[in-house]
Amino acid sequence: MPVPNRILTALLFLNLIWFSNALPAAEKSSLNSQQRNFLAAHDALRAGKTSEYRRLKKSLKNYNLYPYLEYTELKRNLDSARDHELQRFIEKYPDTPLANRLHKRWLKKLAKQQRWKKFYTEYSDNYSSNKELHCQYLNAALKQRKDVLPEVKKIWLTGKTLPQACSPVFKYLYDSHHMTPDVVWERFVLAANKRNKKLVKFLAKKLPANERKWHDFWLKMDKQPLTTLTRVSAQQDSTKLRDILVYGIKRYAREDTAAAWMLWKSRIQPDFKFSDTQINEVERSIALRAAWRHEPEAHTWLATLNEAALDDEARQWRVRSAIRAQDWPGVLQQIAGLTADERDDEQWQYWKARAYQQTGRNVSAKLILEKLAKERSYYGFLAADKLGLAYKFNHKSVTSAEEQPLIEALAEKPGFKRAHELLKIDWETDARREWNLATKSMDKDEKRIAAKLADNWGWHFTAIVTVAQARHFDDLELRFPIMYQDVVKREARRNQIQPSWVYGVIRRESAWREKVRSPAGALGLMQLMPATAKNVSRKLGKSRRLSRNQIMEVPRNISLGTAYLRQVMDKYDNHEILATASYNAGPHRVRRWLPETGTLPADIWADTIPFDETRNYVKAVMAYSVIADWKLGGNIRNLSTRMPTVLTLEQINKATNSNKVALKKR
Repeated sequence: MPVPNRILTALLFLNLIWFSNALPAAEKSSLNSQQRNFLAAHDALRAGKTSEYRRLKKSLKNYNLYPYLEYTELKRNLDSARDHELQRFIEKYPDTPLANRLHKRWLKKLAKQQRWKKFYTEYSDNYSSNKELHCQYLNAALKQRKDVLPEVKKIWLTGKTLPQACSPVFKYLYDSHHMTPDVVWERFVLAANKRNKKLVKFLAKKLPANERKWHDFWLKMDKQPLTTLTRVSAQQDSTKLRDILVYGIKRYAREDTAAAWMLWKSRIQPDFKFSDTQINEVERSIALRAAWRHEPEAHTWLATLNEAALDDEARQWRVRSAIRAQDWPGVLQQIAGLTADERDDEQWQYWKARAYQQTGRNVSAKLILEKLAKERSYYGFLAADKLGLAYKFNHKSVTSAEEQPLIEALAEKPGFKRAHELLKIDWETDARREWNLATKSMDKDEKRIAAKLADNWGWHFTAIVTVAQARHFDDLELRFPIMYQDVVKREARRNQIQPSWVYGVIRRESAWREKVRSPAGALGLMQLMPATAKNVSRKLGKSRRLSRNQIMEVPRNISLGTAYLRQVMDKYDNHEILATASYNAGPHRVRRWLPETGTLPADIWADTIPFDETRNYVKAVMAYSVIADWKLGGNIRNLSTRMPTVLTLEQINKATNSNKVALKKR
């Protein structure tokens, strides 16, 4: 079984954004003549130096990346390019990602020119996830008198604001008898639930004049939910009122879950004719919010939800709320209520064993723990600690020596040759596109070979993602490279933290992508926000004027990242698991998640972190750090050492202050 949560790798792949930089002058000296000529030709084309571009292009006809020059030229001259020129490129290079990219640009050009017949002919269902192109396709279909009404209505029903390209299609709905007030209201409710105020206001204008009052009522409910809820009367009951009341009670629960539950149960629900679906929606929402906040009522509320109100999240938080309350018979009862697949997951098997231990069923607990302890995973390591067993790492190479010819043969295929060449000139975005297309139709065994090829190139992030797609999780050399040891060990020593922890954070944050920026703007191996990086740099007595490229420089990124880890460690009395959560979610959130009284075992605390992303992050970093210890060849710090008991904020602050006093006395 893999290190916790196999989905993490896929999530990491989806959540990171590629971007390229100009190749540094120092690196250009290592390029061969074709690579230098290609980059010079590309630069000449962009600078409008046509004659120089033509001269260089002529010498590159047999070069792997020649299609990229043709593509750039066509893109640059797209407005004047003729259909047959674009079509010829697409047909000539169908095995490159450039064909699809040019085709999209062509479609946008056709839409701009309102050449709808040609657009309709050229459109592909592959673009259905692109709302702009899909709406343009529907518009083209309408021009061809095609029946696309069901598809138009499907797109209409969203709480999100859609591209301007959808407006002509929706006009068709407005002008037809299909755009009834009920259809408008349905989208109004979706937009209201997303608090999309601009869309709500826009949709209100589409309602009949006598119904536009609901917009003002919703605004009051959004701004002052308690006041608005207490002023409604049962005599006003209507479908639209009930829709807004559902929104209002959920909105009020964000302020005070206990008061919202009481108001709902005592007055709102009894006085209005809510549907069973609405009742379940409200009660599930309030109960989950209480569970996320670790409020004592959550355990009872979740346990009493109707079966119809339960979804995957509610079922799993039933278990977590029982775990947080340390209601061990309740834990067993709620685990029994999970689906068969969920019950078999190692997470819930571990907690079943913990509940068995706490209720005196030690033999049953031991049987489960012995099975889990054979696995290389967060729960496998925890189980081994419970039994006092050594960890199992179960390393197995993704390929054998006999498969080397297969790797070499794969490297010679056109898509992979282009990907490798793009990597060499530092065009990572394009390299990844080539790789994605080349591996898209591969089976798991072929992807296993491809992962090893990427690893041979030193393309670690891509190797990690590809081997995960191959469902091979046992090659610890490939999945957990140990790089920049001198820098990591030096900075870890300077900040008095474990190198393996730094490696665990890097592996989870970036999976060894050096030039990466997250959607939120975090940068580099250790995914530092620019403001955080500058603040840490200032505290270290260094410059705050750091560019994004400077923050991403590996030595600086590791230096700043480890210094920040030290800062969050200091906030939590050297508690590694709390510092890990703080690194991901921020110290202010972690403070809210601490127990209000007493203490809490760290495994309970970690598994009841409200944010899915942070909960999975903490468990992954803990397990990855153990694997890093194993790979570094030193003493392996077990999870029970890394995860001491979690204290209240008051206790942590007291201990932290005592440590500061002790340090001053030294």
